[in-house]
Amino acid sequence: MNHGAAATVLPVDGRRLGLAALTVVAMAATGAGLGYADADDAPEPLVVDAGPVAAADPDYPQDREVRVLEDPEYPTLEPGLPASRRLVGTSPFAISLPVPRGWVRSDSTAGEARFYPEAYSEDIKNTYFVRVRLVANQYLSVAAQLDTRIHALSTASGIEGFTLESRSFDALVATYVSEGYRRVAMEQYVAQPGQDTAFAYVAVIGREQDRDGLADLLDRLVSGLRYR
Repeated sequence: MNHGAAATVLPVDGRRLGLAALTVVAMAATGAGLGYADADDAPEPLVVDAGPVAAADPDYPQDREVRVLEDPEYPTLEPGLPASRRLVGTSPFAISLPVPRGWVRSDSTAGEARFYPEAYSEDIKNTYFVRVRLVANQYLSVAAQLDTRIHALSTASGIEGFTLESRSFDALVATYVSEGYRRVAMEQYVAQPGQDTAFAYVAVIGREQDRDGLADLLDRLVSGLRYR
């Protein structure tokens, strides 16, 4: 075997390696000493402001003032209005409720009934009304329906300044601005006795001045609700 041919790695001169290393260190030290001996010649340190920066496009989130129009002039909703029983739905999926006497029904969408103090018009739209929906076909619990409703209100494109004032296991009170008008909404989900699945949704919506009447009306609608 030729041992000479296998020895292809050249020996390292420790003295030469040490000299090279010392030379690099010396050059670095010399550069540091000569290049920045005068503090005025040193480069300015880079200063980074780590504070929040507003987004250019879109600028979100942001606090934007919500413009609120003056409420329509219309008599305040009073508590204790005389009522008559009205039917919503078709048996066996129907309910009846004590709606204020003389209020006019307007079914704007399928599965929803609304009751206004007089015939629906632009003048009456932003005063107060009752909304009733049958929701048993959605097969959601009362709690799930309420969570879904709160999320829908708080994220709806046509609603601004949403504030959830209070909630219980089956009801909510909220305020928001819709089409420029401040609205007060009191809403409740109802289940049949012994059931957890929501059967109906009852809401009263009005102005700030109608609060007492709204609270009284919702209580009477729900406590007087009957399954048909």
